[in-house]
Amino acid sequence: MALAVINVRVGGEMKRKLAELAKSAGATQSDLVKSAVAEKITVHQTARLVTPMTIPDWVPKGKYVALVRGAVAAVGDSVAEVVATALDKFSDEPIHVARKGRPIESGHYAFSVTAAIKCWKYVTVDQDSYPVIPTTIIGKKRLRVASSPDTAASLTLVDSQIVHQADLQPAGQVDIFTAAGPVKAKTFNADIELPTGNYKTVVASSNIPKVLPFQALLGRNVLDNVDLYALGKSKVVCISDP
Repeated sequence: MALAVINVRVGGEMKRKLAELAKSAGATQSDLVKSAVAEKITVHQTARLVTPMTIPDWVPKGKYVALVRGAVAAVGDSVAEVVATALDKFSDEPIHVARKGRPIESGHYAFSVTAAIKCWKYVTVDQDSYPVIPTTIIGKKRLRVASSPDTAASLTLVDSQIVHQADLQPAGQVDIFTAAGPVKAKTFNADIELPTGNYKTVVASSNIPKVLPFQALLGRNVLDNVDLYALGKSKVVCISDP
């Protein structure tokens, strides 16, 4: 592959900061600039991805459908089900979810690789959008699920049905503090596999509503191992291995 040379002129203060950053990171200034440019290109390319939202006539009335590139990627009985199936088939493509025959009620939630960056367009559910990351939950069985980052949570939550299906082994019990007060939850040992790597951790079992397009909420016990970028205006979520 042919290499091209691009000259970039920067101010003296920026050059000083770049030199300091390169020294602390143990990298060359050229490598830092190339990495920054590559990340910016990845984010903008992901942000420009779109998918048509027309539901084919053959989809049964009342069913949920996940569309990828205008084609049906999954049909099922819940938002969570079709998003997980679509992510398993097309983990790098934007996903739009709709229901044949009537709109989807909004669902609200609140809980008080290499150096390369990996980005995904937000999943859209009718008019709502959510940052969703393809994730594998590993116990005695491996299970591909959709997850969403929750930087306010210290502990990762996994839907109780996924905990059972992945056959996670019990670890104990913990009090989770929410706006409504403390809630006791059972904890389980699990491996959380993201595109950036595999992370051994403890997760709490929770009943996550199936109207939401994810079956796990990634807390800081997982997110502290990665760099997370949630670009709300561009509707892009990215992670990278620090």
